[in-house]
Amino acid sequence: MIEPYTAVALQTSVHNVRTRAEVDKNLRHIGNMIDLVVHICSLELPVRLIALGEGAIQGFIDEILDMEQAEYTDAMAADVPGWETEMLGEKAKQHGCFILAQLKTKHAKYPGRFFNTVFLIDPNGQVVYEHLKNIILFTEGSTTPHDVYDDWVAEHGDGIATFFPVAKTEIGNIAGSVGVEGAFPEAWRAFAMNGAEVLYHASLPEPWVSRGMFQLQNRARAMDNTCYMVAPNTGSLIVQGPPGEDATSIGGALGGRSGIYGYRGEMLAESTVVDDCYVAAQVNIEELRHYREHSRFQNWLPYLKTELFKDLYSQPIWPKNQPPLQHADKARVLADVTDELVQRGSLTRSKIAPDKE
Repeated sequence: MIEPYTAVALQTSVHNVRTRAEVDKNLRHIGNMIDLVVHICSLELPVRLIALGEGAIQGFIDEILDMEQAEYTDAMAADVPGWETEMLGEKAKQHGCFILAQLKTKHAKYPGRFFNTVFLIDPNGQVVYEHLKNIILFTEGSTTPHDVYDDWVAEHGDGIATFFPVAKTEIGNIAGSVGVEGAFPEAWRAFAMNGAEVLYHASLPEPWVSRGMFQLQNRARAMDNTCYMVAPNTGSLIVQGPPGEDATSIGGALGGRSGIYGYRGEMLAESTVVDDCYVAAQVNIEELRHYREHSRFQNWLPYLKTELFKDLYSQPIWPKNQPPLQHADKARVLADVTDELVQRGSLTRSKIAPDKE
C-alpha cells in the first residue's frame, strides 16, 4: 500500500547563465529551498515528491540567443547522470524523497546535438527515469527523438512506451514533460495509457500564463487522464548585464502560477507569486486507483473507442529526421507545413495580407 504523501511544486528564481560551471549557483539555491520546503511541508504529511520548473537549473540562454546546437552542447549541455543530477541526488537522499527536474543534455550517439530531458531521481540519489521532449516551440534549439527518428527507433523501438515512458515507483507511476508539449493532449494520453498516475508539466512564459493557458492545460491534462498533475513554473529570470553592470531580474518573465491539481481536474494548490515560492498538496495513490477502477464518470480511459481515431495521424505533418535548425530554418519548415495543411483542407487561407518583412 502507498500511504498518502505531500508533493511540492518548487518555483525558483534562475540565473540565465552562459556556462555549465555557473549552473552551480542555481543548484545551490534550489538545494536551500528544498531544505526549507521539506522542513515546513513535512509538518503535515511526509514530502515524497519535489518537482522543479523547466530552466530552473540552466536557464534559457540557448533559446534567447538562438545558439547553434553544437555551441550550446559544448558550453552548457549536461550528462545524465552527471554532477548536476548528483547534487540533486544528495538532496533526495538527505530528505528521502523523489525529485523531478529538467536539463538540456548531450548524448554520445548524437555529437553536436542536445535534448530537452525530464528526469526523476529516487531517494537513493539515482536517476530512474528520463523523458526526452518530443515537441518543441519555434524558438527552442534542442533536438527531439523525432528529429533523429530512424536512428532512435532502430535503437529503442517504435511505440508509445519508447516516446512517452513512465516510471513505476514506490510512490506511484510518474511521467511528464515541459513547456509547449503540454499543448498536445495526445502526449499526456500516451503517458496515461502507459500507466501514469502522477503527471508533471513544468513552465510556460508570459504572456501565456496570465492568459490562463498554463493553468488550463494542467487542469485539463489531469482531468482528461484521471491523474494528479504537479506543475511548477520557474520564478524570476536573472539576466546578466554587460561587464561591469548589474544583472536584470525579471520577476514576471515566466508568470508563476505553479500549481498541483487533483485527478478530477480540481485545484489542490496554486500560487500567484512570480518569484521564489512553492505549493504543496496531498497525493493519495490508493484513492486514485480505487476511483479509476470504480468510477463511471471522469474516468475516461475505459471509454476510448480507438477504432474511430486510427486514421487521425496516418499522414505525417512536421517532417521527421531533421538536422539542427536555427530560428530562420524553423520558420521555413513551419511555412511549408502550414501550406501543406492548407492543401489538405485542415487550414483555410486567410484573406488578410501577410506581414511585410
